[in-house]
Amino acid sequence: MDARAETRRLGAEPFVDLVSFRSDGSPVHTPVWVSGDGERLFVSTFGDSWKIRRIRANPVVAVAACDGPGALLPGESYVAGRAEVLDRSEFRPGVRAHRAKYGRHFSVMWPARWPLRLVGKKRVWVLVTLTPEVRLPPIPPPAPA
Repeated sequence: MDARAETRRLGAEPFVDLVSFRSDGSPVHTPVWVSGDGERLFVSTFGDSWKIRRIRANPVVAVAACDGPGALLPGESYVAGRAEVLDRSEFRPGVRAHRAKYGRHFSVMWPARWPLRLVGKKRVWVLVTLTPEVRLPPIPPPAPA
């Protein structure tokens, strides 16, 4: 499997199921907006979310294309990746990639979340580099919503 081709394909999907792993190894499914620059995938989320805590403890993740509620698309399988939480100085590539992909929807939604900063909610970007050569444990599909 070609990592660059898979990164481009998943970066073009509206949503991916980002699977992070608890300390006991059990998978946790989270459908997220995703964008990419051809070599890596970008995901934005709140810095105090559980997925960020799990990623900081274990950077191995799995991704697969899904619909908005999180059901895998037909024929999809998980691809391994390595996630990195970016600091504030590294936000620009993710913002550019999301803005280019989601257009006005992103331009309206991004500033609408600024009031959440007043209550301490800070956004972070997660950079996912696919590593298809890494073998993943069996991951059951997400439970229906």
